[in-house]
Amino acid sequence: QMLSGGSGPPLLYLCSAGGEVVWLPFFEQLSKHYTVYVPGHPGFSQSEGLDQIDDIEDLVFHYTDLMDQIGLDQPHVVGLSLGGWLAAELATRYVNRIKKLALINPVGLRVPGSPMADIFAANPQETRQLIFHDPDSEVAKTFIPDEPSLEVLENALRAREATARVGWNPYLSNPKLRNRLYRITVPTVIVWGEADRLVPVEHGRAYHDGIAGSQLIMLPECGHTPPFEKPQKTAQHLEEFFQ
Repeated sequence: QMLSGGSGPPLLYLCSAGGEVVWLPFFEQLSKHYTVYVPGHPGFSQSEGLDQIDDIEDLVFHYTDLMDQIGLDQPHVVGLSLGGWLAAELATRYVNRIKKLALINPVGLRVPGSPMADIFAANPQETRQLIFHDPDSEVAKTFIPDEPSLEVLENALRAREATARVGWNPYLSNPKLRNRLYRITVPTVIVWGEADRLVPVEHGRAYHDGIAGSQLIMLPECGHTPPFEKPQKTAQHLEEFFQ
């Protein structure tokens, strides 16, 4: 499963654990300047192939194969949360395949004294509380409804199972990644929603410290998902950075 649209230089968006393979206002904004590709991770939403994925490295290989298949030559790569972790792992291995890198509230690091909250143990209301600045907002309740339809529930369960395949133990992180960040030598921006209750801001600073020359942009009144909560502002920051 993959969405694409727009025109201009290629931009590959790597989804969060929510598996947001729907054409969001964020993608619509970016598509004015870029050809945007939004693939579903294997096992998420309507995508098959979960049986081929055991860890984050399997996802890295999956996406290098996908880039070959669709002829993506040095796209800008944007990753949110789980997708940010994946984008960072991709860049530590195949940095020459990426033009510029944007990590949005990425997981992936282990930061002593600043543990991530346990998303696997949270019910829908608790999940909204962890992820969104305003858990009662229309956006929050659209993405994580109190009483989801059967289809939404099935997709959520598939996404949770798929996330557990790559992020159960160690929890949503690769203990080796922090020491590999120096390998990321492409221009990199880290965008961070200040009100993220899932991943402490120290994780954003750790990425910033580990990637030489990177920028760290803080978004006030925004939680773990800037593309959902502040789509125009987030897209604007990325467009300015990618120019």
